[in-house]
This record gives sequence, structure tokens and C-alpha cells, in this order.
Amino acid sequence: MNTGQAYTGNFARGGYELLFLVFMLGIAFLLRGNPLIVYPDILYLFLMLTGGNLLFNLLAPRLRGGEAWVVELALLLNMLLATDIIKASGGGESYFWVLYLLPVFTAALAVKLFDVVSALLFCCLAVVYFSKPLQSWDVAEGFSVAVKLAILVFSAAVLYRTASSRQQSEEVLAAKKAEAERLLAELEEKRECMVAGASANEVGTLISGVLHDLGSPLSVIMIGAEILAAEEAYDKDSVQRMARAARHAIEMVGNAMGIVKGREYVFAKDSFPEAARGAMLLADFLARKKKVRILAEISKDIPQAVISRVHIQRVLTNLLNNAVSYSPEGGAVSLLAGYEGGRITGRVQDSGPGFPENILRSGVKAFSTTRKGEGGTGLGLFVAREILRKHGGRLLLSNAPGGGGRVNFEIPVSGPQ
Repeated sequence: MNTGQAYTGNFARGGYELLFLVFMLGIAFLLRGNPLIVYPDILYLFLMLTGGNLLFNLLAPRLRGGEAWVVELALLLNMLLATDIIKASGGGESYFWVLYLLPVFTAALAVKLFDVVSALLFCCLAVVYFSKPLQSWDVAEGFSVAVKLAILVFSAAVLYRTASSRQQSEEVLAAKKAEAERLLAELEEKRECMVAGASANEVGTLISGVLHDLGSPLSVIMIGAEILAAEEAYDKDSVQRMARAARHAIEMVGNAMGIVKGREYVFAKDSFPEAARGAMLLADFLARKKKVRILAEISKDIPQAVISRVHIQRVLTNLLNNAVSYSPEGGAVSLLAGYEGGRITGRVQDSGPGFPENILRSGVKAFSTTRKGEGGTGLGLFVAREILRKHGGRLLLSNAPGGGGRVNFEIPVSGPQ
């Protein structure tokens, strides 16, 4: 905590001095007929004192550490104006000697020992000065002065100690808050690294599937090229087949490279259905390898959404691959997606044994998997959940009534808030 800022902040905290001054001003007005009071001069002095403190209270929150001298100037003006008020209301017999509590309290609240001692010394000397000369003091006069000095000293000591303890507590809390924010930032950074890095198994499976599936479109292109080279006549159908195969190959490579390299989130209006189709294309290799069918039902009502398409595609690829992995040979995986209440809602369901109860209870955690013996790392669902969280969405696990695991997800079309 900046000491200067704490100093100026404590000075104006609570506005106690304004209430005190208004109360004193009311007393001065009621005592205007008292011969000891110089009226209306005393009202002007009170108004100056109240206005000065009100002005400073308005300016104090804007002051920085280098302007602590303004506080000291305000303390000096308080002491001088309080002295003038006491002088204009009977001196040693004035009822307003308690105004010296104002600078003493203010200095104590500011938690600056030099100002506390200075203000206390000035006020105590002023109290003695306004009393009768020392040689004419009787027991009553001595006792009166002693009581006034004791009140000033005791009040300053108690309030300074209280304000000092509070400032120390605030400094400790501020340090703990800063440490907590640092730890949260480190945790967030580690989570981001985990999501960005994913797992070697995830990337390896993706690349092996793409390389395998590239064989088909490349074969079409190669055979078509050989036919065109051998024939003299122009075969439009062969050229179109080659073009479709080339686009298919480029799309597969582009989708795979986007997921492998996509670390930065670039949010823009994009098509969720297109991201879903790209994910199904990438999950197709593993599905055909296990003879698992991927059934998709994607609503045509889904509008353009503010998403990071590469990352949403990665979510769906992870969910589909995970579902295929748990489904038995000859099983089926379904992908459903629709639009409701400003959010894209979806579900990926497999035909496997479902999620264990401990995972349903504890939720998705990194490295939590039941397929460690089969190469699973437990990062697929964790990565999907973290990406959805970045989009302002969420991911929920459950089991279907008839068997199989379900992963429900939601994504706001307006993007992350």
C-alpha cells in the first residue's frame, strides 16, 4: 500500500470532522448572546473551518502520495482557525477548546507520528497559553488544565493506535490479495499451457488419421491425371472429380493444421455447423477404424456465432474421438446441435459403458481417464471444457438412460463477455 495514499485517504475517511464542526457551529449560534463570544465573527470562523474541511474531503480521494503536504497544510489551518475561535469565545474560559481534538484526531487517523506529535504539542501549548498565568493557578485551574491535556493526549494515543492497527491489517490484506492474484494468474497460465499443449496422443492420433485419409483423395487425383494424360479428349467429369478430391485433401490438412497450431483465440463471427463438419471429417478415420458410425443432426437455425472456430472445432473433434474410443465396434456416436435462447446447445453421445460415478461426481479433471492402458491421457474432456469456458460456455457430463456417456455443451452466440 502506498503510504501517501493511505495518509490522505484516512484523513478524509468517514467525514467525522464535518459532523463535529456542524455541532459546534450550532452551539456557537445558540450562545450568540454570551458576552464572552464575539458575534458574528465566530460564525465566520466556523464557516471557514467547516468549508476548508469540506473542500479537503472532496479533494483528498484525488490526491496521490506526493501531495501529503496538502494534508499537513490542512492540519495547520485547522489548528490556527481553532485557535482564533477559542480566542473569539473567551480564551481560557471558552467552551470550544474541544476543537483542538479535530487536528489531533485527524493527525492520528493519518497514522503519521510526526504530525500527531506536532499537532498534540501545539494544542497542549495553546491550552496552557489560554489559561491563567501559572503563578495565579489554583487547584481548580490546575485540575482543569490537566484534564484538558489528558483528554488530548489520551485521545491521540488511543486513536493513533487504532488507526495504526487498521492500516497494518489493510497492508496485510493487500499483500495477501496481491499474492492471491499472482497465484491465480500462475494457475491460469498453467491451464492455458495445458490446453495449448494438449497431449502428444491427441495430436499424434489426429495426424495419423489425416495422413491415412489423404490416400483416397490423392489416389483420385493421381488416377484422374493419368486418364487425362492418356486420353486426347477433354473429360469434364474426371476434372471435376479431381477438383473435389483436391478440395477434400486441402480441407483435411487445413483443419488438422489449424487444430495442431491453433493457440491464440481469435474471436469472430463464424459458422458453428462448418466447424462441426470439419470436426466430423477429422474424427472419421478413427470411427471407420472401429466401424463406429457418426450420426449428426445439426439444426439449420443456428446463426453465425462469435467463436474461435479453430478451438470450437478442436472441442468437437475431442468429444467425437472420445465418444468413438468408448463405443464398441459396430456402435454409433451421435452429434446433436441446435439453437435456443441465444445459445448453441449440443450433445455428443456414445454407445459405450458410460461415465463412472466418481467422474460424474467430481467433474472433469486433467489427466483423469479410464483408458490409461489404451493410451488415454485424460486431457480430451479437460481441453474441451477449458476452451468452452473461454467462450463463455460450459460442458456437463451425464449418462444416457439406455446406456452410454453424454457430453452436453453450450456456447453463447454473442461470444465471451
